[in-house]
Amino acid sequence: MTLRHRIIKDKRELEELIKERKEATEVSAIVEEIVKEVRKQGDRALIEYSNKFDNTNFSTPEDFKVKREEIENSINIVEENFISAINKAIENIKEFYTRMPKPQNWFYIKEGKLSGQIVVPLESVGIYVPGGKAPYPSTVLMASIPAQVAGVKRIAVTTPKPVPEVLAVCKLLDIYEIYKLGGAHAIAGLAYGTDTIPKVDKIVGPGNMYVVSAKKLVFGDVGIEMIPGPSEIVVLADSSAKPEFVAIDLLSQAEHDPLAMSILITDSKELAEKTIENLERIVRELSTYETAKKSWESWGAVVLVDSIEEGIDIVNLIAPEHLELHIENPWFYLGNIKNAGTIFLGNKTPEAIGDYIAGSSHILPTGGSARFSSGLSILDFLKVINITQYNEVTADFELARVIAEKEKFSAHKKSLEIRKGE
Repeated sequence: MTLRHRIIKDKRELEELIKERKEATEVSAIVEEIVKEVRKQGDRALIEYSNKFDNTNFSTPEDFKVKREEIENSINIVEENFISAINKAIENIKEFYTRMPKPQNWFYIKEGKLSGQIVVPLESVGIYVPGGKAPYPSTVLMASIPAQVAGVKRIAVTTPKPVPEVLAVCKLLDIYEIYKLGGAHAIAGLAYGTDTIPKVDKIVGPGNMYVVSAKKLVFGDVGIEMIPGPSEIVVLADSSAKPEFVAIDLLSQAEHDPLAMSILITDSKELAEKTIENLERIVRELSTYETAKKSWESWGAVVLVDSIEEGIDIVNLIAPEHLELHIENPWFYLGNIKNAGTIFLGNKTPEAIGDYIAGSSHILPTGGSARFSSGLSILDFLKVINITQYNEVTADFELARVIAEKEKFSAHKKSLEIRKGE
């Protein structure tokens, strides 16, 4: 049976596809009830929802806490080559974020006034690690290392499947607060706290539509980094691209989730045809065939354009989570790309290398939110607090009084005037 393929030549058709996908991920009514019950009943609700949705058999809150011995022992269970790979990933990610310029404290004095800012790390962060179809030890790396480099002291991890690989990464990063919780109820537990889980200042990490919806709902009571929903990849390619590389890279995201979106944009009809031929062949070789097939047929597309410049306009419209440039001289076009989570240059740089070991975090804006947000970094774990000090009453006070009077705030006005008589 051949795959169904969507060939798009009209931008409006692409916009409609993106709109339909967003609507397919809307589950706010269900999530609202879950969050409300966790906020009201705490641990009791966490146990109930875990047993209902995650096929657990919890009876007390102690059941969803991962014991320290289990974390310590995980390092002896996993394979040595996995530990070697993780250690290299830790090295690369730490180097990337240590090199990233960090906001600094600064002050200046002018006309009797001191101004400036101090930079303070968040005190606590919750990391959501998906575990529905497969465990994601890489997410622990990508979320916790930037937080640690920023100076966060307390990191709590929640995951529905704390497999030895996930626990081993936590052990290597000295993280021992781990909960066997997933879905919207895990997000609510981190956001509002229970008798067992102290609430956190911010929640980060990707997840399914229920997790994403819960993060939206609790935002304001707790911080979130962004809305990282189902995965996306756009490959912008010209006739120099290798069809087999393009096909497997599209499928590398399609295999994540039936809601993942994989799009090829090209000015080469021949490349498009050869990529589709390779997709047909390669998808049948995947252990994730069913998921990848459903994702490609539902949300995948080949977009034909007249030029790479037109292709870049489409890229900026989509604002993809991941963007691969399989084009000649990608650096020449880089300055024209305004909206993307992470950009991978050249056909030797697959998105998959960024998922695991390249250095920058794989927690990235999805659903078009790369138009206004960035991938996870140390900046997500720092606060800037502004500082002001007047050592004398200056001309600023009279000018501020004028503005206060116009806004009809008499206490503001009096607060400024009263200091003149000191």
